[in-house]
Amino acid sequence: MGAETARPRGVLICDDLDAIRELLRLVIDDEPTMHVVGEAADGRAAISEAGRLQPDVILLDLAMPVMTGMEALPELRRIAPAAVIIVLSGFASSVADSELRALGADAYIEKGSSMVAIVDTLARLAAEAAPLT
Repeated sequence: MGAETARPRGVLICDDLDAIRELLRLVIDDEPTMHVVGEAADGRAAISEAGRLQPDVILLDLAMPVMTGMEALPELRRIAPAAVIIVLSGFASSVADSELRALGADAYIEKGSSMVAIVDTLARLAAEAAPLT
């Protein structure tokens, strides 16, 4: 299927900060291969939205109220098994990388990365995911 006919990958943004979600939404929606299908401000809402929306990509912050991203990660993997789950956090990746992968994360991006690097990583991982049906 050519890029011009492929359906954009749906992204669920999970972060407790409104400004971060808004910035990510603007940048992701500007990328022709992806579009934001939903947002969540805590881990419990992330699980609910992932189950309802079945996104292609879940962008997950670790430090959120109610239920952290790390607590939500195994349930997200269970209810959205085909989704690419990318952890986006301010924590150093070396601290949590192996644990996050064991819980079901596909990749880790530090929040200090540039928006270009974040979107490039999202687009690359989304493109590498299983073909859309």
